[in-house]
Formats: sequence, C-alpha cells, structure tokens
Amino acid sequence: MHPFQQAEHLLWAPAPAADWLEAFPLGNGRLGAMVHGTPGDEHLQLNDGTAWSGGPGSEEATSTADPRLAPAALAAARAALARGDAPEAERQLMALQGGWSQAYLPFADLHVEIENPGGALAEGYRRQLDLATATHEVSYRLAGAALRWTCFVSHPDGVLVLVLDADRPVSVRWRLASPLRVLGQESHPSGAWLTVRLPSDMPPPHEPDLSPAWGEEALRGAVAARVVHDGEARPGRALGVRRLELVLATETTFTSIGRAPRGDAAGALTRAERRVARALGRGTAELAARQRQDHARLYDRVRLELDGPPEARALPTHERVLRAAGPSGDGSCPAEPAGHDPSLAALLFAYGRYLAICSSRPGGLPSTLQGLWNDRLRPPWSSNYTINVNTEMNYWAAETTDLGECLDPLVELVTALADRGRATARRLYGARGWVAHHNTDAWAFTSPVGRGHADPAWACWPMGGVWLSWLLAERLRFGADERFARERAWPVLREAAAFCLDWLVELPDGTLGTSPSTSPENHHLTPDGRRVAVGRSATMDLTLISGLFTRLSGLAERLRLTGDPVAVAARAALPRIPAPSAGRDGLVREWLDDPPQAERGHRHLSHLVFAYPGDTPRDAQLRAAVARSLDDRQDDSTGWSLAWKLALRARLREPARVSRLLSLVLRPAPVDGAGERGGLYPNLFAAHPPFQIDGNLGYVAAVAEMLVQSHDDTITVLPAVPAEWRSGWVRGLVARPGVSVDVAWDTVAGRITATELALTARRPAGRTRVVVRAGDREGLIDLSAGGRVVVDPGTLTARGSRA
Repeated sequence: MHPFQQAEHLLWAPAPAADWLEAFPLGNGRLGAMVHGTPGDEHLQLNDGTAWSGGPGSEEATSTADPRLAPAALAAARAALARGDAPEAERQLMALQGGWSQAYLPFADLHVEIENPGGALAEGYRRQLDLATATHEVSYRLAGAALRWTCFVSHPDGVLVLVLDADRPVSVRWRLASPLRVLGQESHPSGAWLTVRLPSDMPPPHEPDLSPAWGEEALRGAVAARVVHDGEARPGRALGVRRLELVLATETTFTSIGRAPRGDAAGALTRAERRVARALGRGTAELAARQRQDHARLYDRVRLELDGPPEARALPTHERVLRAAGPSGDGSCPAEPAGHDPSLAALLFAYGRYLAICSSRPGGLPSTLQGLWNDRLRPPWSSNYTINVNTEMNYWAAETTDLGECLDPLVELVTALADRGRATARRLYGARGWVAHHNTDAWAFTSPVGRGHADPAWACWPMGGVWLSWLLAERLRFGADERFARERAWPVLREAAAFCLDWLVELPDGTLGTSPSTSPENHHLTPDGRRVAVGRSATMDLTLISGLFTRLSGLAERLRLTGDPVAVAARAALPRIPAPSAGRDGLVREWLDDPPQAERGHRHLSHLVFAYPGDTPRDAQLRAAVARSLDDRQDDSTGWSLAWKLALRARLREPARVSRLLSLVLRPAPVDGAGERGGLYPNLFAAHPPFQIDGNLGYVAAVAEMLVQSHDDTITVLPAVPAEWRSGWVRGLVARPGVSVDVAWDTVAGRITATELALTARRPAGRTRVVVRAGDREGLIDLSAGGRVVVDPGTLTARGSRA
C-alpha cells in the first residue's frame, strides 16, 4: 500500500477554542483533557473516567418502585394487552419503574498562564492535534516571545504532560480548580494539588424537580501536578522561564464497576503524587516516546486514505467542513458538495478510531455518551451508558477496525451487570438469569428508570443486557480464544438466555413472543388513534432474543456444552420465535401486530437490528423491506442515527444512498443545537445534538462496512464505496473469522474496482480457507501457509505469500 498522508491525521485551527466544542481532546482511557489553547492562559479541562456521582447503593436509594407490586402489575399489563388496551398496560408498567442512574462528571481545570502585563495580542497562532501521535501543539508569539506548548496524555505512565518552550524568558503561573466540592488545595513552588468530594447523587436533567446531593458516602478524588522549569521558583509561579514541564495525575476512591469505594481523599492524593513522581523520574522525553509507541501500537493497525483536492487538505479543519457542506444561506461557502473532499471522510474515520483509543482502554471504564470528556455537572442524559443503542454503537467498530483491546472495559461492565442484574430479574420479573434495562452507570445499575411517571417508550425495555451480550459473542466470531469463550462469554450469554426463556410468553398461535414490549424510544397508534409505546413482540425483542439463542447454541457446540439445560431450551425455542417480516406498506414490522406508526422519521431503527449489526439477510424481499423502512425513516436525523443508517445502506450495498448520508454527516452541526439534525462541531465531535460520541464511533463502523463485509461467511471487498471515493486504499480492516484485509481501488470504466488485495490470517488456529468476493467475482483463498497472502483482484487467486 501507499504511504499515508500526514495531513489526513491532523486537526488544526488558526485560533484558540472559543468554547468546549472547539477544544481538542486528549485521553488515555482514564485521564482526559480538552485543550483550549488560549494565548497567555493554556486551559485544560480535565476528566477522570472514574469520576461518577453516587455509589453501589444508589440504585436502591433512588428507587420509587415497590417490588411487591411488580408481579401483579406485570400480569395486569399482559392482560390489558391481550384485550387490546395498550394505555392501561402502560399505566400498569409504570409501577415497575425505579429511580435513576448516576452521572459521569467533570473533574478539574488546569490553567497555566503567561504573564502579559501589557495585554499584547497573540500573533502567528496555530493549534493542532496529531491523531497519529496523540499529541496537541500550540504555537504563537506573545509580547515578543515565541511560545510553543506541547501536551499529551500517557497510557503507559498514567499522566498528562504539558511542556512550554519559549525563545526568551517569560513568567508563568499555574493553578488548579474544580466544579466539584473542593476539600483542600495548594499551589506551591514545585506544583499544585487539589482534593475533591463528588456528589452522592446527581439526578439527570430530565428530572428537574430533583437536586444533587453531597453525602459523605460519595467518591473522593485528587489532582496532583508537579512543575519542573529553568526559572526562579515562587509559590504557584516561576520567573524567567524558557522551558517548563508540568506532569499531572488524577485519582479517585473508585475501585471497580459496581463495587464500593475505598479510601479517602488523602489516599487518592498520595497515589496521584506517586504516579507523578514515577513519571518525572523517567523524564518528559522518555514519557513522550513511551506514549507515542503505545498509541501507535493501536492507531497504526488501520489506515484509510482517500484522494481529495490538495487545496482542501491545506484548510483549517472546520473550514473543510464548511467548504464540504456547500453554500450557506448567505452564499458564503463554496458551492461544492461533501463528495468533493473525500479526504475529509477519511480524516473523520481516523478521528473516530483515535477517540475510541483515547476513551476506552483496558483497566478503565467504557466510553460514555461523551466518551471520556464532559464539562457539565448535570450533563445531557447524565453522560452515562444508554444501552438501547448508544453504548453498543460505541463498540461496533472495535473488532472490524482492530481495536479489540478497547472492548475490554465494556466486557467488564457487562460482567458486572450480569452479577447485579440477577437480583433485578428475580425481584421484578420472578425470572432466572440477569436483566438490564436502557440505562446504566459505573455502579452497574440494572433497574428500569422513570420514578413511576416516565414514558415506557424508553423507561420499560428489559433487553439492554441481551444486546450487550451480542458484543461478547461477536468477539468470538473474530477469533477470540477458548479462555474468553469459556470464562467470559459463556456465563454472560447463558444467564441472559435464561432470563429470556422466562420472559417469553406463548401467544395464541403457538409462537413465542414478548408481552409487554416496546421498541426503543418509539410509539405507535391504537385503533382509536391514541399514541402509545407498549405492544406485543417488538421486532427488536425477537431479533435480540433469537440472535442470543443462536449465539449461545453455537458457543455450546464450541465448548462441548450442548447438553446444558439453558442451551437445550434456547435451541428448542428458536423455531417458535417469529422472524422479521414485511407488513404494512411493505415496511419491516416494528411490532408483531403491525400497528400504524405514530412518528414517521423516528431516529431509532430498532426493528432493523437484524440487518445491522445483525447478519443482513440474503432474502431479496426482506432486504427490500429494510430499504423501504429506511426510506420511510428518511435520511436526516441525529448524528448516531445517521451512522446507523450509513451502516445499513452499506449492508444493502447501496453506494448512492451511502453518498447522500455522508453529505449529512460531513456538514456543520446546528448552531442553535435544536432539533434532531446531526453534523460536526468545530472539533469534529458529532452532534446528536448536543455532542454524543456514538456518532463519531458509529461512523467508523459504517465506513468499515462500506469497505469490507464478512457477516455472511464471505469476505466481500468494496461492497458499498460511494462513487466520489474514486480511488483510495485501506489497510488492516478485520474480517470474520479473524483475517486482516488490505485493499486498494480505482475507478475503471465508471466502476469502483479493486486494484490491490491482500489477506493475512491473524491466528494459526481456526478456518484457513476463506471465500473472497470482489464485484461479481468469487474465489477461495487458502491462508494455511501463514503470512500475508497477495491476491490477484482480477481473478481472486493467490499470487503468493510472505511472512
């Protein structure tokens, strides 16, 4: 493959960040920073991935539900649905609603100021984020001094490093602050420290009548920063500095998901100071080398390069977005569609992988609705884990873009949910196994939320754990080893299936279904025109359950556990669960009874989960129903919904529709933040609006599906490349059953055509002969010799291999 273009791994701006959505993100999976690059006052807004409100007892403390009423309420809801009274079923279900999940919080702020008594303005300003090295740089001239700031966050050493270089002596101040309750702080000649108490409860913004609480049982935290410089030391400042190095660490009393905190603020501060001292012992040059090597180990595995106009590559990042979007209302932007800068699409792909690496690493917590970054004490939707699509979407690209390690924190969360969800399944439903609903947090919250007054459309959905378990099963399809299969996947899948077996009900026609049932966060109309959320057998329910049973059966065979009673029962139930089908107006039924929809164009695509991330069916009629359903939902929507639609259109192999959706993804986010219209903020964060990282990470998964698909036992290359991506190459995408794919293409006679192709088996065990498809050709490639096998794109035969 060709060398990569460094410009396509760089975000840059000619001015400092005016607000948080213009700042550039850094992170190591635990410690995050939004760097603003303000001349004379370098501001870093800091996050710690373990900084959550509440504790393991929050679920019980906030609950308003009486579990003694649950059996009767559930029976009454089912009876109401059987007689066609959905509104009464909704009223009964509200008795099952509990409290609320906790919030992911901002942690601290670091300010490093250059004394500028004359108030001089900065000149020659530039700031940039190098995705390939995970390094942020700012340079400008201020009051005659040329200043250069370099910042990175190290995963190997667990610290943030900020370095200032000046060509003449300057005076520098530093200070720490926090939006949390400060217990103690000090700025001293060699640095600063801060200790904080986190809230014991932070209700979500959609519960405006509730206030935060700051009880003693909450987490404690600390920030420690040490400063080394060549100037004259003063408390909180240094004079005559040409070089200054600041090393910072954060700590909290969080221990592990769902478990009680341990220790106090003083202990957290001691741990943070020790980490800083160890890092300083290495020196910033070694810290930088270790950080870059560690980041490159993940980031360099996959590269996507798309040809684009050279003049676009030279523009500041946000100007590229404005230019790609075409003319604005006042005609100030060039009239060129998004397809005229394919390299911007490649940059966004690289950025998404960068964000995944920065926000989810082994030993940390999973990526939240905003990844690792949040600046609000009461953030939208608590910046938590919304598991009716958003958390899952954060990890759809983990396997296909070779970031399997980044999935590890989610595996830990699912394991904790399986543990705590057993009690919830038993208490609310009298069921075996484990259950989780649509929200969770760092304490493994598993109950329905809503306080007895929330719309069941989002508050009554017991399939969250089932969908999360799919991600563990997918890891097996990409080559996970026997230990993962037996010790991690099997217990989670088996117990999730046990819950489903008890949740399913026999319907009058002898099939198995779910009642009550919702299709996340959608509604339908009753025969008399009322808008309701509850019905029978949402297609998503049946897809998730049948998919789980299928995956469990395959895993049982792999582990020679086919006699396990849950696996046996799941296998027997499978033929009785209705498959997705077309109904009213040729659309995929969203509920078994196919009621009229209440909200055409709804952002959720829950009834299409079988087509993606499930294995898209080959049946032409069902594929046509999926396409018609997408048409009915319409193209424009939130950022994450656009990403899901992109993946679905790619699976349907509709490059023209992919192109249309790309133009919606690669446009500026709404300035007013209103409505459900996605786009990109100046720092390329994806808009819901507001910012949600699932739009960025889901986009990565969708692009992978445009380039390589492997869900149908065939590795298909270039199935949905839009025409404007006339030429390009990708290296390192991963196909089932664990094959690395490199492919280059060009436009030949008006068609996207592969020009180079190579496959590499990622492990010696497993399948070594794979079917490859390119266009209308197929070939069988033997990978048993190992190494990288070069394939002739014209004949799909192996040309040879090399180690």
